[in-house]
Parts: sequence; C-alpha cells; structure tokens
Amino acid sequence: MAITPRLVAKYRIPGIRHALPDRGRFDRSGPIPRLLLKEPDALRVYELGEDIELLAEFPRPTPQGSSVNDWAAPDLSFAVFQDETSYTAVHRDGSRMWRQSFGAWTASRWGHVGFAMAGPYRETQVLLRLPSGTVGKSLFAALDTAGNVLACTMLPCGGQERDVGLTWESEGYLTGVYASGGGAAPTLYQASLVCGHIALGKQMTVAAGPPWQPNRVALSTNPSGTGEMSVDEGGQDVYWHRLPSLEVAAVLRLSDFPAAGTGDCSVHDRPWISCRGGYVDADTALVALHNSYNEARVLMFGEDIWEEHSHWLADPETGELHGRIAYPMRDVDCVWLLGDGTWVTAEWNTLYRWSAPDGAC
Repeated sequence: MAITPRLVAKYRIPGIRHALPDRGRFDRSGPIPRLLLKEPDALRVYELGEDIELLAEFPRPTPQGSSVNDWAAPDLSFAVFQDETSYTAVHRDGSRMWRQSFGAWTASRWGHVGFAMAGPYRETQVLLRLPSGTVGKSLFAALDTAGNVLACTMLPCGGQERDVGLTWESEGYLTGVYASGGGAAPTLYQASLVCGHIALGKQMTVAAGPPWQPNRVALSTNPSGTGEMSVDEGGQDVYWHRLPSLEVAAVLRLSDFPAAGTGDCSVHDRPWISCRGGYVDADTALVALHNSYNEARVLMFGEDIWEEHSHWLADPETGELHGRIAYPMRDVDCVWLLGDGTWVTAEWNTLYRWSAPDGAC
C-alpha cells in the first residue's frame, strides 16, 4: 500500500540540496538533532526542532578557502578548521584564537580533533593529532583555548598510514583510543586524560566476528546496536543481521516488491535496491529503490513516466514490506535517517523531516 508520511517539520536553508551530502553532517548525539553545514564562507550549526535555529556561525579563517574538516566545540564557543598544513581555531566573530602548523608535513588524510572537559572548573582542552614522523606511532597535543600546548603524548599505535581517533563519554571525558585502516586489524585501548597527557589503559580485544559476506554493503546499525542492515551489491535483496554474529534474521528480496509497472511499483520499470536505506527506528527500516533514467524513452517518445527513486518502509524483524512512501513531491532521491523515528529529504532550498503515520508500521 502507499503510505502518506507525516510532515514533522520543514526547514528552509538556501542551496541545501546541493550542499548535502558532501558538505553537510547530521549530529544525532543530543536530544534535538543538529546539522553542521560546511559552506564556502563559514561553518554553520543548525538545530532541527519544530523550527530551524541557527545556533552558531564560524567564519572561515581564509575567506572562500577550502578545508579538509571542521570541528565545533561542544559549547559552540569556537570551531577548529583543518586544512592540509595546519589547524586554526576561530571565535564566532571570526577572530583567530590560535594556529597549529603541521610543520613540513601535510596531513589532510588523518587529522583528528577532540574536545575534553578538564579540571575542577571544566575548562575546555583541545586534543589535536599531529604528524609523528615515526612509523606505527601517533602524536597528540593538548592545547588550552588560548593555543598553549599543555602536553604531548606519543601513542604506540596508528602512524601516518592509519586513522586514529579518540572516544568520549557524554560529559566530555576521554574513554578510549582507536586505530583502524592501513590493512591491519583495528586496535582499541581504554584511555583517560591526565594533565593533558593521554594515559592508555589496557588494550581491548576487538572481536573479529564471522567474516562479512562478500558482495554486500553495510547500510545501518539499529539504535540498540544489536542489528545491522545490509544490501546486495547487485541490488537484489536486503538482509537484517543479528549482532555480533551477523546471523541473517530477516530478508527482503526485490521479488517481494510489486512487479515493476504495477501497483505501488507503478513508478518504476526496472528497479533495483539502492544503498540509501537504513533504520528509521528500532522497529522500522527504510528501503530505497532506484530506477535508471530512461533517456531514450524521453528523447524518442517524450515520455518521462518513470521515477528514478522510491522509498519503502519494512519490518526489520520479519522482512515484511509495509508499503511505498507517497511523498507530495515527485521523485524524492536522497534520504538521511535521524534514528529517532524521523528521516530527512531535501528539495532545492528546503529540508523536509518526515515520520510514518500512526498504524502504518
């Protein structure tokens, strides 16, 4: 059946359709989701509640300059911009707080910034990954908000060939260090911050688990971390796996959809399952179909009757298909899942936030 989604909110942001997904990132960590948008002149942080609110705006240190990555402090008092040669911190008014150079190195691929709350007065410390110049080791420096280096720590993991990052708990305390990539097994340590130094605890065993099935793409993990959704590279089926075993709990095949050109699938002639789906919440998943644009049909006969995309809701416990989402606008393509029962689509200058109507799932 066709499902008419409930419009939760509409957010107007000029040029948003072209900015996502390359320059936008949704932050789902708080009670109200945020959108961090990297624009040519600034990093902007929006809160997506009933209405959109611009929480903070950080002008780029180099007007119209490019950056590899941007990080906003948890209290949104400043942001750190990384380019290929340095980190630069700026206040909201654009004034520069400090700049930390990489020296003779370029480090665009593996930069990392973390924000720690330290001391009895909960001052913010900034942890920067810097070039170590040593194979298999990673250098982190702790700075205060004035840019003074408080301490440096050489960690026995990572190196320039690997991604190294820090994990935090909700109150801003360091809990771990991880290293991944570079053709080696992931490494994970317990960790804490002591006077600006990263103190490593015991190395944690990273469960290898069963091998991931070939020719499958992982899409999304459910909110409880107990399930994973994957799609066949050929677009023929969706699996819902139990974690950590990766046992297949439910399957939805392309053949389970209505025949192309009929019923709820009347918008397609030759669809396949795309990689744009995921969990809406613990009990509902969104599955996306894609249909190649039939240029010959349009040019020869003037017919443009097929839509390239459609979104469907399904039950991750059983694989049962609930129906196609019938948006009020035509051919909605990209979708971003917020994990709270809502999802976002974009059209030109507007974000639309949707949820399933009562009784649809």
